[in-house]
Amino acid sequence: MRVIELGRDPDVGIADITQVVSMDPALAAKLLKIANSPMYAQRRRVDNLRQALMLLGLNAAMTLALSFSLVGSLAGGPASGMDYPRYWRRSLITALASRVIGKSMGLRRLEELFLAGLLQDIGMSVLDVALRGEYAAVLAQGTQHDALVRAEAGAFGADHAEVGAWIMEQWGMPDYLQAAARNSHATERSAVVCGDDGDDDDDDDATFCACVALASWLAEMWVVESRDEITARIGCHAKALLGLEAERLHEIIDEVGTLMPEASSVFEIELVDSMRVAAVLDHAREVLMVRNLQIIHEAAEARVQAERMEERARVAEERSRRDALTGAYNRAFLEDSLAREFELATERGWPLSIAFIDLDHFKRINDTWGHQAGDEILRRVVELLTRFVRKGDIVARYGGEEFVLVLPGARQSAACAMMDRLRSTIAAQPHELDDGQKVTVTISAGIATHMENGVACVDVSYLVRNADRAVYTAKRNGRNRVEVYSADA
Repeated sequence: MRVIELGRDPDVGIADITQVVSMDPALAAKLLKIANSPMYAQRRRVDNLRQALMLLGLNAAMTLALSFSLVGSLAGGPASGMDYPRYWRRSLITALASRVIGKSMGLRRLEELFLAGLLQDIGMSVLDVALRGEYAAVLAQGTQHDALVRAEAGAFGADHAEVGAWIMEQWGMPDYLQAAARNSHATERSAVVCGDDGDDDDDDDATFCACVALASWLAEMWVVESRDEITARIGCHAKALLGLEAERLHEIIDEVGTLMPEASSVFEIELVDSMRVAAVLDHAREVLMVRNLQIIHEAAEARVQAERMEERARVAEERSRRDALTGAYNRAFLEDSLAREFELATERGWPLSIAFIDLDHFKRINDTWGHQAGDEILRRVVELLTRFVRKGDIVARYGGEEFVLVLPGARQSAACAMMDRLRSTIAAQPHELDDGQKVTVTISAGIATHMENGVACVDVSYLVRNADRAVYTAKRNGRNRVEVYSADA
Protein backbone atom coordinates (compact mmCIF):
# COMPACT_ATOMS: atom_id res chain seq x y z
CA MET A 1 0.00 0.00 0.00
CA ARG A 2 2.95 2.29 0.65
CA VAL A 3 4.17 1.68 -2.92
CA ILE A 4 0.67 2.49 -4.23
CA GLU A 5 0.66 5.72 -2.20
CA LEU A 6 4.00 6.68 -3.74
CA GLY A 7 2.53 6.04 -7.16
CA ARG A 8 -0.19 8.64 -6.49
CA ASP A 9 2.34 11.29 -5.44
CA PRO A 10 3.30 13.49 -8.43
CA ASP A 11 6.47 14.65 -6.64
CA VAL A 12 7.82 11.21 -5.82
CA GLY A 13 11.44 10.55 -6.76
CA ILE A 14 14.01 7.76 -6.83
CA ALA A 15 15.08 8.65 -3.29
CA ASP A 16 11.55 8.02 -1.96
CA ILE A 17 11.21 4.58 -3.55
CA THR A 18 14.78 3.72 -2.49
CA GLN A 19 13.90 4.51 1.13
CA VAL A 20 10.81 2.27 1.07
CA VAL A 21 12.47 -0.63 -0.70
CA SER A 22 15.57 -0.54 1.49
CA MET A 23 13.38 -1.35 4.52
CA ASP A 24 12.75 -4.80 3.01
CA PRO A 25 16.11 -6.52 2.33
CA ALA A 26 14.50 -9.36 0.39
CA LEU A 27 12.65 -6.92 -1.88
CA ALA A 28 15.83 -4.86 -2.39
CA ALA A 29 17.76 -8.01 -3.34
CA LYS A 30 15.13 -9.00 -5.89
CA LEU A 31 15.16 -5.56 -7.53
CA LEU A 32 18.95 -5.68 -7.68
CA LYS A 33 18.79 -9.17 -9.18
CA ILE A 34 16.24 -8.26 -11.84
CA ALA A 35 18.25 -5.17 -12.84
CA ASN A 36 21.14 -7.55 -13.67
CA SER A 37 18.90 -10.13 -15.39
CA PRO A 38 18.57 -10.82 -19.15
CA MET A 39 15.31 -8.86 -19.07
CA TYR A 40 17.40 -5.67 -19.07
CA ALA A 41 20.59 -7.05 -20.67
CA GLN A 42 22.98 -4.43 -19.28
CA ARG A 43 26.65 -4.62 -20.22
CA ARG A 44 27.82 -3.27 -16.86
CA ARG A 45 26.85 -4.96 -13.62
CA VAL A 46 24.69 -2.99 -11.16
CA ASP A 47 26.11 -3.21 -7.61
CA ASN A 48 23.76 -1.24 -5.36
CA LEU A 49 20.07 -0.55 -4.93
CA ARG A 50 20.21 3.09 -6.04
CA GLN A 51 21.95 2.13 -9.28
CA ALA A 52 19.35 -0.60 -9.83
CA LEU A 53 16.46 1.84 -9.34
CA MET A 54 18.10 4.46 -11.56
CA LEU A 55 18.50 1.81 -14.27
CA LEU A 56 14.92 0.57 -13.97
CA GLY A 57 13.44 4.05 -13.79
CA LEU A 58 10.89 5.36 -11.30
CA ASN A 59 7.73 3.78 -12.76
CA ALA A 60 9.38 0.43 -13.44
CA ALA A 61 10.91 0.36 -9.96
CA MET A 62 7.59 1.01 -8.25
CA THR A 63 5.76 -1.45 -10.49
CA LEU A 64 8.28 -4.23 -9.88
CA ALA A 65 8.36 -3.49 -6.14
CA LEU A 66 4.58 -3.88 -6.04
CA SER A 67 4.78 -7.09 -8.10
CA PHE A 68 7.34 -8.66 -5.75
CA SER A 69 5.38 -7.56 -2.67
CA LEU A 70 2.12 -9.04 -3.95
CA VAL A 71 3.65 -12.34 -4.95
CA GLY A 72 5.57 -12.57 -1.69
CA SER A 73 2.53 -11.93 0.48
CA LEU A 74 -0.05 -13.90 -1.48
CA ALA A 75 1.86 -16.74 -3.14
CA GLY A 76 1.22 -19.21 -0.34
CA GLY A 77 -2.53 -18.72 -0.45
CA PRO A 78 -4.99 -19.97 2.11
CA ALA A 79 -5.92 -23.63 2.35
CA SER A 80 -8.82 -24.02 -0.06
CA GLY A 81 -9.98 -25.78 -3.19
CA MET A 82 -7.79 -23.53 -5.35
CA ASP A 83 -4.40 -24.68 -6.59
CA TYR A 84 -2.37 -21.61 -5.62
CA PRO A 85 1.00 -22.79 -6.97
CA ARG A 86 -0.63 -23.32 -10.38
CA TYR A 87 -2.48 -20.00 -10.04
CA TRP A 88 0.73 -18.04 -9.40
CA ARG A 89 2.64 -19.94 -12.09
CA ARG A 90 -0.01 -18.91 -14.59
CA SER A 91 -0.05 -15.32 -13.30
CA LEU A 92 3.72 -14.95 -13.48
CA ILE A 93 3.90 -16.47 -16.97
CA THR A 94 1.15 -14.04 -18.04
CA ALA A 95 3.16 -11.16 -16.57
CA LEU A 96 6.30 -12.25 -18.40
CA ALA A 97 4.41 -12.80 -21.67
CA SER A 98 2.65 -9.42 -21.35
CA ARG A 99 6.02 -7.69 -21.17
CA VAL A 100 7.44 -9.64 -24.13
CA ILE A 101 4.35 -9.06 -26.29
CA GLY A 102 4.29 -5.35 -25.38
CA LYS A 103 7.95 -5.04 -26.34
CA SER A 104 7.21 -6.75 -29.67
CA MET A 105 4.36 -4.28 -30.27
CA GLY A 106 6.60 -1.29 -29.55
CA LEU A 107 4.96 -0.28 -26.25
CA ARG A 108 7.06 1.51 -23.63
CA ARG A 109 5.09 0.64 -20.49
CA LEU A 110 6.72 -2.77 -20.13
CA GLU A 111 6.78 -2.96 -16.31
CA GLU A 112 3.18 -1.78 -16.14
CA LEU A 113 2.36 -4.59 -18.56
CA PHE A 114 4.21 -7.00 -16.28
CA LEU A 115 2.15 -5.93 -13.25
CA ALA A 116 -1.11 -5.95 -15.23
CA GLY A 117 -0.38 -9.51 -16.39
CA LEU A 118 0.48 -10.55 -12.85
CA LEU A 119 -2.82 -9.23 -11.47
CA GLN A 120 -5.24 -10.02 -14.28
CA ASP A 121 -6.51 -13.11 -12.41
CA ILE A 122 -6.58 -11.56 -8.90
CA GLY A 123 -10.37 -11.96 -8.95
CA MET A 124 -9.89 -15.73 -8.58
CA SER A 125 -8.16 -15.21 -5.23
CA VAL A 126 -10.90 -12.80 -4.14
CA LEU A 127 -13.66 -15.29 -5.02
CA ASP A 128 -11.77 -18.07 -3.25
CA VAL A 129 -11.53 -16.03 -0.04
CA ALA A 130 -15.04 -14.55 -0.14
CA LEU A 131 -16.98 -17.63 -1.34
CA ARG A 132 -14.71 -20.46 -0.29
CA GLY A 133 -17.08 -23.44 -0.42
CA GLU A 134 -19.07 -22.27 -3.41
CA TYR A 135 -15.95 -21.38 -5.38
CA ALA A 136 -14.38 -24.72 -4.62
CA ALA A 137 -17.41 -26.34 -6.31
CA VAL A 138 -16.90 -24.12 -9.35
CA LEU A 139 -13.18 -24.95 -9.49
CA ALA A 140 -14.00 -28.64 -9.40
CA GLN A 141 -15.82 -28.35 -12.76
CA GLY A 142 -12.54 -28.03 -14.69
CA THR A 143 -9.17 -26.36 -14.73
CA GLN A 144 -9.13 -24.89 -18.24
CA HIS A 145 -9.45 -21.15 -18.04
CA ASP A 146 -12.27 -20.56 -20.51
CA ALA A 147 -14.32 -23.36 -18.92
CA LEU A 148 -13.74 -21.79 -15.49
CA VAL A 149 -14.94 -18.40 -16.76
CA ARG A 150 -18.19 -19.95 -18.02
CA ALA A 151 -18.70 -21.80 -14.72
CA GLU A 152 -18.13 -18.59 -12.68
CA ALA A 153 -20.61 -16.66 -14.80
CA GLY A 154 -23.18 -19.42 -14.37
CA ALA A 155 -22.71 -19.63 -10.60
CA PHE A 156 -22.24 -15.96 -9.65
CA GLY A 157 -23.43 -13.88 -12.59
CA ALA A 158 -19.88 -12.52 -13.07
CA ASP A 159 -16.48 -13.99 -13.80
CA HIS A 160 -13.19 -13.38 -11.98
CA ALA A 161 -12.12 -10.71 -14.51
CA GLU A 162 -15.04 -8.50 -13.46
CA VAL A 163 -14.43 -9.26 -9.79
CA GLY A 164 -10.72 -8.50 -10.15
CA ALA A 165 -11.37 -5.12 -11.81
CA TRP A 166 -13.87 -4.25 -9.05
CA ILE A 167 -11.58 -5.18 -6.14
CA MET A 168 -8.68 -3.20 -7.65
CA GLU A 169 -10.97 -0.20 -7.90
CA GLN A 170 -11.81 -0.61 -4.19
CA TRP A 171 -8.11 -0.79 -3.37
CA GLY A 172 -7.42 2.41 -5.32
CA MET A 173 -5.14 0.72 -7.83
CA PRO A 174 -4.45 2.43 -11.19
CA ASP A 175 -7.06 2.46 -13.96
CA TYR A 176 -4.81 0.55 -16.38
CA LEU A 177 -4.73 -2.43 -13.99
CA GLN A 178 -8.51 -2.44 -13.75
CA ALA A 179 -8.90 -2.22 -17.55
CA ALA A 180 -6.37 -5.01 -18.14
CA ALA A 181 -8.19 -7.33 -15.72
CA ARG A 182 -11.60 -6.48 -17.18
CA ASN A 183 -10.42 -7.28 -20.73
CA SER A 184 -8.24 -10.27 -19.88
CA HIS A 185 -10.57 -12.79 -21.55
CA ALA A 186 -10.93 -10.86 -24.83
CA THR A 187 -10.27 -12.87 -28.01
CA GLU A 188 -10.44 -10.05 -30.58
CA ARG A 189 -9.56 -6.38 -30.71
CA SER A 190 -13.16 -5.16 -31.12
CA ALA A 191 -14.05 -6.75 -27.76
CA VAL A 192 -11.42 -4.71 -25.86
CA VAL A 193 -13.05 -1.77 -24.02
CA CYS A 194 -10.90 0.69 -22.07
CA GLY A 195 -12.13 3.26 -19.57
CA ASP A 196 -15.22 3.43 -17.38
CA ASP A 197 -17.33 4.98 -20.16
CA GLY A 198 -16.58 2.15 -22.58
CA ASP A 199 -15.09 4.62 -25.06
CA ASP A 200 -11.98 3.21 -26.75
CA ASP A 201 -10.46 6.40 -28.18
CA ASP A 202 -6.90 5.67 -27.04
CA ASP A 203 -5.44 2.98 -29.25
CA ASP A 204 -2.38 2.58 -27.00
CA ASP A 205 -4.63 1.62 -24.07
CA ALA A 206 -6.50 -0.88 -26.23
CA THR A 207 -3.19 -2.36 -27.40
CA PHE A 208 -2.01 -2.54 -23.77
CA CYS A 209 -5.12 -4.52 -22.76
CA ALA A 210 -4.90 -6.71 -25.88
CA CYS A 211 -1.30 -7.60 -24.97
CA VAL A 212 -2.41 -8.78 -21.51
CA ALA A 213 -5.35 -10.73 -22.99
CA LEU A 214 -3.08 -12.55 -25.46
CA ALA A 215 -0.52 -13.18 -22.68
CA SER A 216 -3.25 -14.82 -20.60
CA TRP A 217 -3.97 -17.23 -23.46
CA LEU A 218 -0.25 -17.92 -23.88
CA ALA A 219 0.10 -18.69 -20.17
CA GLU A 220 -2.69 -21.24 -20.44
CA MET A 221 -0.61 -23.12 -23.00
CA TRP A 222 2.13 -23.63 -20.37
CA VAL A 223 -0.09 -24.90 -17.53
CA VAL A 224 -2.66 -27.17 -19.23
CA GLU A 225 -1.97 -30.83 -19.85
CA SER A 226 -3.59 -31.07 -23.29
CA ARG A 227 -2.25 -28.21 -25.41
CA ASP A 228 -3.45 -29.02 -28.95
CA GLU A 229 -6.70 -27.03 -28.91
CA ILE A 230 -5.42 -24.08 -26.87
CA THR A 231 -2.25 -23.66 -28.97
CA ALA A 232 -4.23 -23.66 -32.23
CA ARG A 233 -6.62 -21.07 -30.77
CA ILE A 234 -3.71 -18.84 -29.70
CA GLY A 235 -2.75 -18.36 -33.34
CA CYS A 236 -6.27 -17.10 -34.09
CA HIS A 237 -6.37 -14.87 -30.99
CA ALA A 238 -2.94 -13.36 -31.78
CA LYS A 239 -4.19 -12.36 -35.21
CA ALA A 240 -7.56 -11.06 -33.98
CA LEU A 241 -6.17 -9.14 -30.97
CA LEU A 242 -2.93 -7.68 -32.32
CA GLY A 243 -2.63 -8.68 -35.96
CA LEU A 244 0.31 -10.99 -35.19
CA GLU A 245 1.26 -13.58 -37.80
CA ALA A 246 2.52 -17.06 -36.90
CA GLU A 247 6.23 -16.27 -37.40
CA ARG A 248 6.14 -13.32 -35.03
CA LEU A 249 4.14 -15.32 -32.50
CA HIS A 250 6.82 -18.04 -32.63
CA GLU A 251 9.43 -15.44 -31.70
CA ILE A 252 7.35 -14.22 -28.75
CA ILE A 253 6.80 -17.75 -27.41
CA ASP A 254 10.51 -18.53 -27.77
CA GLU A 255 11.48 -15.38 -25.85
CA VAL A 256 9.01 -16.16 -23.05
CA GLY A 257 10.50 -19.65 -22.74
CA THR A 258 14.03 -18.22 -22.65
CA LEU A 259 13.19 -15.77 -19.84
CA MET A 260 11.30 -18.28 -17.66
CA PRO A 261 14.30 -19.62 -15.68
CA GLU A 262 15.35 -16.09 -14.69
CA ALA A 263 11.79 -15.12 -13.70
CA SER A 264 11.51 -18.32 -11.63
CA SER A 265 14.72 -17.45 -9.80
CA VAL A 266 13.86 -13.80 -9.14
CA PHE A 267 10.30 -14.49 -7.94
CA GLU A 268 11.25 -17.75 -6.20
CA ILE A 269 8.43 -19.62 -7.90
CA GLU A 270 9.04 -22.74 -9.96
CA LEU A 271 7.31 -21.99 -13.25
CA VAL A 272 8.05 -24.86 -15.63
CA ASP A 273 10.99 -27.25 -15.68
CA SER A 274 13.44 -27.06 -18.59
CA MET A 275 12.19 -30.26 -20.25
CA ARG A 276 8.62 -28.99 -20.24
CA VAL A 277 9.77 -25.62 -21.61
CA ALA A 278 11.43 -27.37 -24.56
CA ALA A 279 8.40 -29.60 -25.09
CA VAL A 280 5.96 -26.68 -25.07
CA LEU A 281 8.12 -24.66 -27.48
CA ASP A 282 8.40 -27.58 -29.91
CA HIS A 283 4.70 -28.29 -29.66
CA ALA A 284 3.80 -24.63 -30.19
CA ARG A 285 6.00 -24.38 -33.27
CA GLU A 286 4.45 -27.53 -34.75
CA VAL A 287 0.82 -26.58 -34.05
CA LEU A 288 1.23 -22.95 -35.12
CA MET A 289 3.04 -24.02 -38.28
CA VAL A 290 0.15 -26.35 -39.16
CA ARG A 291 -2.32 -23.62 -38.29
CA ASN A 292 -0.41 -21.13 -40.42
CA LEU A 293 -0.44 -23.56 -43.34
CA GLN A 294 -4.19 -23.98 -42.86
CA ILE A 295 -4.63 -20.21 -42.91
CA ILE A 296 -2.50 -19.94 -46.05
CA HIS A 297 -4.54 -22.75 -47.66
CA GLU A 298 -7.82 -21.12 -46.62
CA ALA A 299 -6.59 -17.76 -47.93
CA ALA A 300 -5.59 -19.39 -51.24
CA GLU A 301 -9.01 -21.06 -51.49
CA ALA A 302 -10.71 -17.77 -50.65
CA ARG A 303 -8.63 -16.03 -53.33
CA VAL A 304 -9.55 -18.70 -55.91
CA GLN A 305 -13.20 -18.41 -54.91
CA ALA A 306 -13.00 -14.61 -55.19
CA GLU A 307 -11.41 -14.92 -58.63
CA ARG A 308 -14.16 -17.33 -59.71
CA MET A 309 -16.83 -14.95 -58.48
CA GLU A 310 -15.07 -12.05 -60.18
CA GLU A 311 -14.92 -14.05 -63.41
CA ARG A 312 -18.62 -14.95 -63.10
CA ALA A 313 -19.43 -11.28 -62.51
CA ARG A 314 -17.29 -10.30 -65.52
CA VAL A 315 -19.01 -12.89 -67.72
CA ALA A 316 -22.45 -11.78 -66.47
CA GLU A 317 -21.57 -8.15 -67.15
CA GLU A 318 -20.27 -9.04 -70.61
CA ARG A 319 -23.47 -10.95 -71.35
CA SER A 320 -25.53 -7.94 -70.32
CA ARG A 321 -23.65 -5.93 -72.98
CA ARG A 322 -24.18 -8.46 -75.75
CA ASP A 323 -27.02 -9.20 -78.14
CA ALA A 324 -28.32 -12.66 -77.22
CA LEU A 325 -28.73 -13.84 -80.83
CA THR A 326 -25.61 -12.66 -82.62
CA GLY A 327 -23.06 -12.01 -79.84
CA ALA A 328 -22.51 -8.44 -81.10
CA TYR A 329 -22.72 -5.61 -78.55
CA ASN A 330 -26.27 -4.47 -77.87
CA ARG A 331 -27.90 -1.08 -78.49
CA ALA A 332 -27.46 0.14 -74.89
CA PHE A 333 -23.73 -0.60 -74.88
CA LEU A 334 -23.39 1.01 -78.32
CA GLU A 335 -24.97 4.26 -77.14
CA ASP A 336 -22.76 4.46 -74.01
CA SER A 337 -19.57 3.64 -75.90
CA LEU A 338 -20.34 5.95 -78.81
CA ALA A 339 -21.03 8.85 -76.44
CA ARG A 340 -17.71 8.24 -74.69
CA GLU A 341 -15.73 7.96 -77.95
CA PHE A 342 -17.42 11.10 -79.35
CA GLU A 343 -16.40 13.08 -76.27
CA LEU A 344 -12.79 11.82 -76.44
CA ALA A 345 -12.54 12.61 -80.17
CA THR A 346 -13.90 16.13 -79.58
CA GLU A 347 -11.52 16.81 -76.68
CA ARG A 348 -8.38 15.46 -78.38
CA GLY A 349 -9.10 16.34 -82.00
CA TRP A 350 -8.80 12.86 -83.47
CA PRO A 351 -11.23 11.42 -86.05
CA LEU A 352 -14.13 9.11 -85.20
CA SER A 353 -15.87 7.20 -87.98
CA ILE A 354 -18.98 5.05 -87.75
CA ALA A 355 -20.46 2.71 -90.35
CA PHE A 356 -24.16 1.94 -90.50
CA ILE A 357 -24.80 -1.46 -92.10
CA ASP A 358 -28.08 -2.91 -93.41
CA LEU A 359 -28.42 -6.41 -94.90
CA ASP A 360 -30.04 -6.13 -98.34
CA HIS A 361 -33.46 -7.80 -98.88
CA PHE A 362 -33.19 -9.66 -95.57
CA LYS A 363 -36.99 -10.02 -95.27
CA ARG A 364 -36.92 -12.14 -98.45
CA ILE A 365 -34.45 -14.55 -96.76
CA ASN A 366 -36.74 -14.97 -93.74
CA ASP A 367 -39.81 -15.44 -95.96
CA THR A 368 -38.06 -17.96 -98.26
CA TRP A 369 -35.95 -20.06 -95.91
CA GLY A 370 -37.44 -19.29 -92.50
CA HIS A 371 -36.41 -17.28 -89.48
CA GLN A 372 -33.98 -19.92 -88.21
CA ALA A 373 -32.02 -19.61 -91.44
CA GLY A 374 -32.19 -15.84 -91.13
CA ASP A 375 -30.87 -15.99 -87.54
CA GLU A 376 -27.97 -18.20 -88.63
CA ILE A 377 -27.02 -15.78 -91.41
CA LEU A 378 -27.09 -12.87 -88.95
CA ARG A 379 -24.67 -14.75 -86.67
CA ARG A 380 -22.28 -15.52 -89.56
CA VAL A 381 -22.31 -11.91 -90.75
CA VAL A 382 -21.38 -10.76 -87.23
CA GLU A 383 -18.48 -13.26 -87.25
CA LEU A 384 -17.21 -11.67 -90.48
CA LEU A 385 -17.65 -8.14 -89.11
CA THR A 386 -15.75 -9.05 -85.95
CA ARG A 387 -12.95 -10.60 -87.99
CA PHE A 388 -12.45 -7.42 -90.04
CA VAL A 389 -12.45 -4.75 -87.32
CA ARG A 390 -9.48 -3.70 -85.18
CA LYS A 391 -9.08 -4.58 -81.51
CA GLY A 392 -10.50 -1.29 -80.19
CA ASP A 393 -13.41 -1.12 -82.65
CA ILE A 394 -16.99 -1.96 -81.66
CA VAL A 395 -19.45 -4.19 -83.54
CA ALA A 396 -23.02 -3.62 -82.33
CA ARG A 397 -26.47 -4.73 -83.40
CA TYR A 398 -28.65 -1.67 -83.87
CA GLY A 399 -31.87 -3.60 -84.44
CA GLY A 400 -33.23 -6.33 -86.76
CA GLU A 401 -30.72 -6.71 -89.61
CA GLU A 402 -29.01 -3.38 -88.91
CA PHE A 403 -25.53 -3.11 -87.40
CA VAL A 404 -23.16 -0.27 -86.45
CA LEU A 405 -19.37 -0.28 -86.44
CA VAL A 406 -17.63 2.30 -84.23
CA LEU A 407 -14.10 3.03 -85.52
CA PRO A 408 -12.19 5.35 -83.12
CA GLY A 409 -9.25 7.15 -84.74
CA ALA A 410 -10.22 6.03 -88.27
CA ARG A 411 -10.27 8.71 -90.97
CA GLN A 412 -12.99 8.68 -93.58
CA SER A 413 -10.72 7.22 -96.28
CA ALA A 414 -9.54 4.37 -94.04
CA ALA A 415 -13.12 3.59 -92.99
CA CYS A 416 -14.22 3.52 -96.63
CA ALA A 417 -11.42 1.17 -97.67
CA MET A 418 -12.16 -1.23 -94.80
CA MET A 419 -15.92 -1.20 -95.45
CA ASP A 420 -15.46 -1.84 -99.15
CA ARG A 421 -13.29 -4.91 -98.44
CA LEU A 422 -15.87 -6.09 -95.90
CA ARG A 423 -18.73 -5.55 -98.37
CA SER A 424 -17.03 -7.58 -101.10
CA THR A 425 -16.10 -10.38 -98.67
CA ILE A 426 -19.69 -10.72 -97.42
CA ALA A 427 -21.06 -10.69 -100.96
CA ALA A 428 -18.67 -13.47 -102.00
CA GLN A 429 -19.33 -15.63 -98.96
CA PRO A 430 -22.02 -18.31 -99.50
CA HIS A 431 -23.89 -19.46 -96.39
CA GLU A 432 -24.85 -23.14 -96.42
CA LEU A 433 -28.17 -23.87 -94.74
CA ASP A 434 -29.21 -27.05 -92.91
CA ASP A 435 -30.89 -28.45 -96.02
CA GLY A 436 -27.69 -28.02 -98.06
CA GLN A 437 -28.78 -24.94 -99.99
CA LYS A 438 -26.38 -22.01 -100.24
CA VAL A 439 -27.45 -18.42 -99.73
CA THR A 440 -25.49 -15.22 -100.31
CA VAL A 441 -26.28 -11.83 -98.85
CA THR A 442 -25.10 -8.31 -99.56
CA ILE A 443 -24.91 -5.21 -97.43
CA SER A 444 -25.48 -1.52 -97.87
CA ALA A 445 -23.25 0.64 -95.71
CA GLY A 446 -23.13 4.32 -94.85
CA ILE A 447 -20.13 6.09 -93.31
CA ALA A 448 -20.00 9.32 -91.32
CA THR A 449 -16.94 10.86 -89.70
CA HIS A 450 -16.55 13.29 -86.80
CA MET A 451 -13.48 15.62 -86.60
CA GLU A 452 -12.47 14.96 -90.24
CA ASN A 453 -10.19 17.84 -91.32
CA GLY A 454 -11.48 19.88 -88.38
CA VAL A 455 -15.14 19.44 -89.36
CA ALA A 456 -17.18 18.32 -86.35
CA CYS A 457 -20.69 17.05 -85.82
CA VAL A 458 -22.87 19.01 -83.44
CA ASP A 459 -23.37 15.97 -81.22
CA VAL A 460 -23.35 12.17 -81.36
CA SER A 461 -26.96 11.94 -82.57
CA TYR A 462 -25.99 13.93 -85.69
CA LEU A 463 -23.15 11.49 -86.36
CA VAL A 464 -25.55 8.51 -86.19
CA ARG A 465 -28.14 10.33 -88.31
CA ASN A 466 -25.53 11.16 -90.96
CA ALA A 467 -24.40 7.51 -91.21
CA ASP A 468 -28.04 6.38 -91.41
CA ARG A 469 -28.70 8.83 -94.26
CA ALA A 470 -25.66 7.48 -96.10
CA VAL A 471 -27.15 3.95 -95.88
CA TYR A 472 -30.33 5.13 -97.56
CA THR A 473 -28.19 6.73 -100.27
CA ALA A 474 -26.48 3.34 -100.81
CA LYS A 475 -29.84 1.58 -101.09
CA ARG A 476 -31.16 4.24 -103.46
CA ASN A 477 -28.10 3.82 -105.63
CA GLY A 478 -28.60 0.06 -106.12
CA ARG A 479 -27.53 -1.60 -102.80
CA ASN A 480 -24.42 -3.73 -102.20
CA ARG A 481 -22.34 -0.59 -101.94
CA VAL A 482 -20.69 1.81 -99.47
CA GLU A 483 -21.61 5.50 -99.35
CA VAL A 484 -20.09 8.39 -97.41
CA TYR A 485 -22.36 11.01 -95.89
CA SER A 486 -22.34 14.31 -97.70
CA ALA A 487 -24.40 17.32 -96.78
CA ASP A 488 -25.06 17.88 -100.48
CA ALA A 489 -26.39 14.35 -101.06
